[in-house]
Amino acid sequence: MSDDGTKVAEEKAAHFWQFSYELYTEPGAEAWLLGLQDRDGLEVNLALFCLFAASRGQVFDYATIEAMRGLGLAWGHEVVGHLRQARRLMKPRAETNEDVARLRKQVKAIELAAEQAMQAALCALLVEPVLTDAHGARAIAAQNFAAWFDEEGIDGEEPRAAVARLIATAFPD
Repeated sequence: MSDDGTKVAEEKAAHFWQFSYELYTEPGAEAWLLGLQDRDGLEVNLALFCLFAASRGQVFDYATIEAMRGLGLAWGHEVVGHLRQARRLMKPRAETNEDVARLRKQVKAIELAAEQAMQAALCALLVEPVLTDAHGARAIAAQNFAAWFDEEGIDGEEPRAAVARLIATAFPD
């Protein structure tokens, strides 16, 4: 990749990371995303990617969904998921042991770095942005989630309600 191509990829990844951070800190968003993760087995970064892609006007096709799911398995389950599990397992010991607390903090930093790397890899699936307003982005996000959920076999009221809240939060009127 050329220097210009590398710079563009880095900028996209930085925008995705910022978009994710801003959404994640909105009231309720963390709980909805973690519900999709813990209850439904879906990767938080893939949910965020559905929204970020919609903000850029990108409707997912089958190839994008499959590539996204592959990254979800390779990064989400195999890397980020193991780091998250290690961090969560340390929590009870970290409350009473300063050394474990420091180690847990380091694992969390590595987990976040792995999530950033996953997001950078997802950004490679993005096409050039298309201008869209909040209404258009909401519709595209709903399409992206529907396509992803179809491939994952997700069909339940709770995940769909969480997604509706996320879309409304990411793209307010």
